[in-house]
Amino acid sequence: TDVAGAKIAEFAKALRTTSSYLMGLETAYENIPNLIPLSGRNTRKIPLLGTIACGTPILAAENVEKEIVLPDDLAADFCLRCKGDSMINARIFDGDIVYIRQQDEVESGEIAAVLIDGTEATLKRVRIFEDHIILEPENPMYKPLVFWGDEMNRVRIIGKATHFMSEVV
Repeated sequence: TDVAGAKIAEFAKALRTTSSYLMGLETAYENIPNLIPLSGRNTRKIPLLGTIACGTPILAAENVEKEIVLPDDLAADFCLRCKGDSMINARIFDGDIVYIRQQDEVESGEIAAVLIDGTEATLKRVRIFEDHIILEPENPMYKPLVFWGDEMNRVRIIGKATHFMSEVV
């Protein structure tokens, strides 16, 4: 009836969706930008290697927490769970999963998983200069880490951050 149709339209508007979706005639993700559905795509599994702020080498096999399914076309070799709020202005929050493509170098300005002194793992925006490297947080509450001259050898790029996933709460 027209009353039922009007009610469904009201519900759809309140839920920011369509009447067709509420009646099961279309899927939820068809018109949402930047949403990547997994159904109908080739997928693979990559290891979740624990938390980026851990103090032990993160690439060790014993640190595999679980495997994460992702589409084949996303460039990542492993992923890490973020701890802390130093990257919030890049929209990466505490508890988010960051997908990392393993590589030894990144372009200046890219976000990377970095190992400092072989033990401390961190996710930062990397600024590379001829005589120094800056590991820059994306939160003004934190100061950049700067490594000059020979100190640059203390920093090792583990890989480039390619994607991240936030849990909706």
